[in-house]
Amino acid sequence: MDRGLFRRYLQQYIKEALENSDGSTAGISRYLWEKTVGSGLFTRHKKEKNEALAEARKAFDEHRHWPVDIVITQLGMDPKELKS
Repeated sequence: MDRGLFRRYLQQYIKEALENSDGSTAGISRYLWEKTVGSGLFTRHKKEKNEALAEARKAFDEHRHWPVDIVITQLGMDPKELKS
């Protein structure tokens, strides 16, 4: 698995969830569970996308009581960078 692609997709999914949810940890979690990765034969980087989505779901599910910025930081990203 390409770790660089994994990190890029993880960041993309979280940024997308921040933009399309109410901004709460529970809202982001709900959005991530509604998101799907294409399952077609021609889907590029399917493994990295699935792993990134699973990691984001796990973090926001397990830490629903934490502030969003803390969960994002725990995933190794800068919350200010994602919210801009």
